[in-house]
Amino acid sequence: MNPLTYSPRLVKALPPVHAHGRALKAYVMFADPERAGDLPKPEWLERHAASVLGGPPVEGDHPAGFLILHHGAEGTYLLVSQWYDADMLKHWVRGAAVAADGTTDFVPLAERDLIACVWELEIVKFERDAWVNTVLARGDTGQDSLDAYMETTFSGWV
Repeated sequence: MNPLTYSPRLVKALPPVHAHGRALKAYVMFADPERAGDLPKPEWLERHAASVLGGPPVEGDHPAGFLILHHGAEGTYLLVSQWYDADMLKHWVRGAAVAADGTTDFVPLAERDLIACVWELEIVKFERDAWVNTVLARGDTGQDSLDAYMETTFSGWV
Protein backbone atom coordinates (compact mmCIF):
# COMPACT_ATOMS: atom_id res chain seq x y z
CA MET A 1 0.00 0.00 0.00
CA ASN A 2 1.04 3.59 -0.58
CA PRO A 3 2.13 5.72 2.37
CA LEU A 4 -0.28 8.33 3.67
CA THR A 5 1.88 11.23 2.48
CA TYR A 6 1.85 13.58 -0.48
CA SER A 7 4.79 14.77 -2.49
CA PRO A 8 4.42 16.50 -5.88
CA ARG A 9 4.95 14.57 -9.10
CA LEU A 10 6.29 15.85 -12.38
CA VAL A 11 4.05 15.80 -15.45
CA LYS A 12 5.21 16.33 -19.03
CA ALA A 13 2.93 16.87 -22.01
CA LEU A 14 3.91 14.81 -25.05
CA PRO A 15 2.82 15.09 -28.69
CA PRO A 16 -0.72 13.78 -29.33
CA VAL A 17 -1.21 10.07 -29.90
CA HIS A 18 -3.48 8.76 -32.66
CA ALA A 19 -5.33 5.50 -32.10
CA HIS A 20 -8.36 4.04 -33.90
CA GLY A 21 -9.48 7.36 -35.36
CA ARG A 22 -8.97 9.36 -32.17
CA ALA A 23 -6.46 12.05 -31.24
CA LEU A 24 -5.41 11.77 -27.61
CA LYS A 25 -3.37 14.33 -25.71
CA ALA A 26 -0.55 12.44 -24.03
CA TYR A 27 1.00 12.98 -20.61
CA VAL A 28 3.72 11.16 -18.74
CA MET A 29 3.93 11.44 -14.95
CA PHE A 30 6.79 10.50 -12.65
CA ALA A 31 6.80 9.57 -8.96
CA ASP A 32 10.60 9.72 -9.23
CA PRO A 33 11.65 12.93 -11.01
CA GLU A 34 15.04 11.33 -11.74
CA ARG A 35 13.21 9.27 -14.40
CA ALA A 36 11.91 12.40 -16.17
CA GLY A 37 14.14 11.71 -19.18
CA ASP A 38 12.49 8.30 -19.64
CA LEU A 39 9.96 9.38 -22.28
CA PRO A 40 8.03 6.79 -24.28
CA LYS A 41 8.28 6.60 -28.04
CA PRO A 42 5.09 7.80 -29.80
CA GLU A 43 4.63 4.44 -31.55
CA TRP A 44 4.77 2.62 -28.20
CA LEU A 45 2.09 4.89 -26.73
CA GLU A 46 -0.07 4.57 -29.84
CA ARG A 47 0.11 0.77 -29.73
CA HIS A 48 -0.87 0.63 -26.07
CA ALA A 49 -3.61 3.26 -26.39
CA ALA A 50 -5.07 1.30 -29.32
CA SER A 51 -5.03 -1.90 -27.26
CA VAL A 52 -7.00 -0.19 -24.49
CA LEU A 53 -9.52 1.44 -26.86
CA GLY A 54 -10.04 -1.78 -28.79
CA GLY A 55 -11.58 -0.29 -31.93
CA PRO A 56 -12.88 2.78 -33.71
CA PRO A 57 -15.23 5.31 -32.11
CA VAL A 58 -18.89 4.35 -31.77
CA GLU A 59 -21.96 6.59 -31.91
CA GLY A 60 -21.60 9.40 -29.39
CA ASP A 61 -17.80 9.16 -29.13
CA HIS A 62 -15.81 12.29 -29.86
CA PRO A 63 -12.51 11.79 -31.71
CA ALA A 64 -10.62 13.49 -28.87
CA GLY A 65 -9.39 12.58 -25.43
CA PHE A 66 -6.25 12.16 -23.39
CA LEU A 67 -4.02 9.57 -21.81
CA ILE A 68 -1.71 9.51 -18.81
CA LEU A 69 1.28 7.19 -18.55
CA HIS A 70 2.08 7.23 -14.84
CA HIS A 71 5.38 5.83 -13.59
CA GLY A 72 4.15 5.52 -10.02
CA ALA A 73 5.86 4.44 -6.82
CA GLU A 74 4.34 0.94 -7.00
CA GLY A 75 4.07 0.39 -10.75
CA THR A 76 3.34 1.89 -14.14
CA TYR A 77 -0.20 2.71 -15.16
CA LEU A 78 -1.92 3.80 -18.35
CA LEU A 79 -5.13 5.79 -18.15
CA VAL A 80 -7.00 6.44 -21.39
CA SER A 81 -9.95 8.84 -21.51
CA GLN A 82 -12.24 9.80 -24.38
CA TRP A 83 -14.93 12.45 -24.52
CA TYR A 84 -18.42 11.13 -25.14
CA ASP A 85 -21.84 12.68 -25.87
CA ALA A 86 -20.81 16.31 -25.40
CA ASP A 87 -20.06 16.36 -21.67
CA MET A 88 -19.16 12.87 -20.47
CA LEU A 89 -15.88 11.00 -20.21
CA LYS A 90 -15.16 7.34 -20.92
CA HIS A 91 -12.18 6.18 -18.88
CA TRP A 92 -10.01 3.05 -18.76
CA VAL A 93 -7.27 2.28 -16.23
CA ARG A 94 -4.64 -0.37 -16.90
CA GLY A 95 -1.52 -1.55 -15.11
CA ALA A 96 1.74 -2.59 -16.73
CA ALA A 97 2.50 -6.29 -16.92
CA VAL A 98 6.03 -7.08 -18.05
CA ALA A 99 6.52 -10.48 -19.70
CA ALA A 100 9.61 -12.67 -19.30
CA ASP A 101 10.91 -11.41 -22.67
CA GLY A 102 10.70 -7.79 -21.43
CA THR A 103 7.65 -6.74 -23.44
CA THR A 104 5.01 -4.68 -21.67
CA ASP A 105 1.26 -5.06 -21.89
CA PHE A 106 -1.33 -3.04 -20.01
CA VAL A 107 -3.98 -5.13 -18.30
CA PRO A 108 -7.05 -4.33 -16.20
CA LEU A 109 -6.29 -3.75 -12.54
CA ALA A 110 -7.26 -6.33 -9.94
CA GLU A 111 -9.23 -3.56 -8.21
CA ARG A 112 -11.46 -2.70 -11.18
CA ASP A 113 -13.34 0.10 -9.40
CA LEU A 114 -10.31 2.40 -9.21
CA ILE A 115 -10.45 5.42 -11.51
CA ALA A 116 -7.33 7.44 -10.66
CA CYS A 117 -4.94 8.49 -7.92
CA VAL A 118 -4.75 12.02 -6.48
CA TRP A 119 -1.99 13.02 -8.91
CA GLU A 120 -3.81 11.70 -11.98
CA LEU A 121 -6.99 13.44 -10.86
CA GLU A 122 -5.20 16.79 -11.25
CA ILE A 123 -4.71 16.04 -14.94
CA VAL A 124 -8.31 14.83 -15.27
CA LYS A 125 -9.43 18.14 -13.70
CA PHE A 126 -7.20 20.11 -16.07
CA GLU A 127 -8.65 18.20 -19.03
CA ARG A 128 -12.20 18.78 -17.80
CA ASP A 129 -11.55 22.52 -17.67
CA ALA A 130 -9.88 22.46 -21.10
CA TRP A 131 -12.89 20.64 -22.61
CA VAL A 132 -15.34 23.12 -21.06
CA ASN A 133 -13.33 26.17 -22.15
CA THR A 134 -12.48 25.09 -25.70
CA VAL A 135 -15.44 22.94 -26.79
CA LEU A 136 -18.48 23.34 -24.57
CA ALA A 137 -18.11 27.12 -24.23
CA ARG A 138 -18.17 27.35 -28.04
CA GLY A 139 -21.13 25.00 -28.29
CA ASP A 140 -19.69 22.85 -31.07
CA THR A 141 -17.21 20.12 -31.82
CA GLY A 142 -16.00 21.58 -35.10
CA GLN A 143 -12.36 21.35 -36.08
CA ASP A 144 -11.51 24.78 -34.62
CA SER A 145 -12.86 23.75 -31.20
CA LEU A 146 -11.12 20.37 -31.29
CA ASP A 147 -7.86 22.00 -32.38
CA ALA A 148 -8.11 24.48 -29.48
CA TYR A 149 -8.73 21.58 -27.09
CA MET A 150 -5.75 19.59 -28.41
CA GLU A 151 -3.48 22.64 -28.08
CA THR A 152 -4.38 23.16 -24.40
CA THR A 153 -1.95 21.03 -22.39
CA PHE A 154 -0.33 20.92 -18.97
CA SER A 155 3.29 20.41 -17.94
CA GLY A 156 4.56 20.93 -14.42
CA TRP A 157 4.16 19.61 -10.90
CA VAL A 158 0.95 18.23 -9.41
